Amino acid sequence: MVAAACGSSPTGTYFGAADPIFQRHSQTMVNAETKMSEATSTDDQDVFVLGARSGNAFRLLPIFRDTALAIESDIADWDAIDVPIVTSDYHSLIREVMSQRLAAMRVGITALQDIAAGNSADDPLTQAESAMDEANEILRMAVDEAKRIKG
Repeated sequence: MVAAACGSSPTGTYFGAADPIFQRHSQTMVNAETKMSEATSTDDQDVFVLGARSGNAFRLLPIFRDTALAIESDIADWDAIDVPIVTSDYHSLIREVMSQRLAAMRVGITALQDIAAGNSADDPLTQAESAMDEANEILRMAVDEAKRIKG
């Protein structure tokens, strides 16, 4: 009975709409990480330590592009959710997570295009990795906020 009452509350309705989008987004990120690992599995290098390896860049570019498109879709769906005041901080934090991840993918695309074109730097994806690290920190705050709201 408590679950039914919670499900029909504005908060329950919000999480009923938000959770599937967030789960889809999380799966998108897991899939991207898996594909990146598979694409670079023949190398002894970390995915984000590419140096001037154009082969890795060509393999990773479609993964970064597809992931960026998926994140854009997640953000559009997230923005369409009706947000009760009690969940607004959580909603904003998850939106920031998605935005940071999108920024990481876009910076990564640019870096990979440069590598593929023969332009290289010592660590071309440092900015992408930093954006992803920042997103993960924000995600921890969002998870804590969700736990607080859901009680």
